[in-house]
Amino acid sequence: MYLGNLARQQNGVPPLRWNRQLSDAARWFAWDSTENRAPGFCDHQDTNGQWPSDRALIFGYLGQAGAENAFCGYVTPQQAIDGWMESDPHRGNLLDPASREIGLGYHRRDSDGWGYVVQDFGTDPVFPPVIIENEALTTTTESINLYIYDRAPGGGFTDFGPATQMRISNEPCFLNAPWEPYTPNKTWSLVSGQGWRQVYVQTTDSLSRTSTVSDTIYLGANLPLDQLSLTQASTTRDHVTLYSLDGNGLPFVQFSLSWFVDDTFDTFGLNWGNGQQVTDPTALGGTAFRLETGAGESKAWVWTTQFVKDTPLVAYVRLKVDDNSETSEVARFSVSGGGVEYGPISIAGTDFTSAGQYQEFPLDFTYNDDPSNVFLILNFWRSGETNVYVDGVYIFTTPMPITSPFQWDVPGSHYRGQGVWVRYTDGGTNFSSVQAASPHPPPVSVSPPSLFFMAAVNEPSTLPQTLSVSLGCQLTGWQAATNVNWLQIQQLGALLQVRVDATGLSTGNYNGEITIQNSAEPTAPTVSVPVNLLVVENVHRVFFPLTQK
Repeated sequence: MYLGNLARQQNGVPPLRWNRQLSDAARWFAWDSTENRAPGFCDHQDTNGQWPSDRALIFGYLGQAGAENAFCGYVTPQQAIDGWMESDPHRGNLLDPASREIGLGYHRRDSDGWGYVVQDFGTDPVFPPVIIENEALTTTTESINLYIYDRAPGGGFTDFGPATQMRISNEPCFLNAPWEPYTPNKTWSLVSGQGWRQVYVQTTDSLSRTSTVSDTIYLGANLPLDQLSLTQASTTRDHVTLYSLDGNGLPFVQFSLSWFVDDTFDTFGLNWGNGQQVTDPTALGGTAFRLETGAGESKAWVWTTQFVKDTPLVAYVRLKVDDNSETSEVARFSVSGGGVEYGPISIAGTDFTSAGQYQEFPLDFTYNDDPSNVFLILNFWRSGETNVYVDGVYIFTTPMPITSPFQWDVPGSHYRGQGVWVRYTDGGTNFSSVQAASPHPPPVSVSPPSLFFMAAVNEPSTLPQTLSVSLGCQLTGWQAATNVNWLQIQQLGALLQVRVDATGLSTGNYNGEITIQNSAEPTAPTVSVPVNLLVVENVHRVFFPLTQK
């Protein structure tokens, strides 16, 4: 992979990211071609009659794949690259700028040393890889070069716009990582020392839709080969775990893989009447589509043939009006999902809280999988005597009871670092604003959440209790403090030992608090553990013997 990326670099082509599913497919085909074929076999069809595009899908690659290079016989890595570069079709595969990921597999037959080396190429529109040093295995310097892809076009309503900004970090929470203009080439510094190092990159577009990706390299001269595995490759997951979900009184949560369809989508257009795209600084992305008065009703639509199918969803249309005084209908909204019409919902002028301010209106729908009607269509009407502005449509799952952490089974089983939006709701007409969910544990978590002590009057030291402190996002350290002088604390690695000194305390109830925070990031949220102390005249402790047979 590294030598192939060097060949791409020499020809002005961006590098490829190592992929787990493509590697599984390449490894299996290399094995099948040596162990299940007659000597001298050299082709791309396996013994099941399948081709590279079939194998990529079978082994779980959900992007676009099918190009494959194979080298059959006795060959070193450099000889394989040289041979492919001297063959026009193989060179075309290796240098194809449309490819972004690569799987590599080889198998050598024990009986005679005959082998098979396989490269499988792919690109996934939802995954913009980052590659460290052309996928070199190791580096001996902390300063490294990154190549950062932008999102590829394609994917229907799951499309993101071009990346406008990015941020880079050596830990997944991006603590103190500043946003900067997007650029594909970047020099970065690893954490000093020796060992595996992971670099995280997050990109965002003009609508605040994010993608988070990473790559790994070993910092040091002596690579531990036994630790090199497909865990360092990019991969597809069927779920994502989300943390710190809190509806602030709203009991249900909805999820979205940053699904927002706005007026800049390439199929958005006017059906009839008066309307045009306008600049609007209050709209997401800075533009909206204005359905204008005159000439009867105005109607616009936007459509796709690619989106989540047979899954109940909720569309939140984001509209505003110039005048909200009309008690009659001023706008309608409907969804056609695979030939089934949902809505339209009728919206009166007085349904808007105020004029000139965007407001969202929900509509339940399902994109039905119907081969005779493959379209998902969002329809917008102006029906009153005021201009209606269409900013766009958020799409979320239907409400689910809040639990945290929450393992969300992503529709389509295709999660590759897309930003996850959440919305909280009461299951009716009340819902929160759109928020970004965290796929990482809180920076500091403490267990148990509270402590209780009983002590005798003037007892100088109780038996200890222990708090377990866990750090998310690769935080480097933590510190603890108390707000009362009768609490005694001692940090022991990831544990905090807590005792009570009741000297000078009379009988009664006392309340204190232990505060724990990340020492490397003082602005990160702290965790407070309440401590309740009951002071009594005497404490009689009983110790039970243990007999081991």
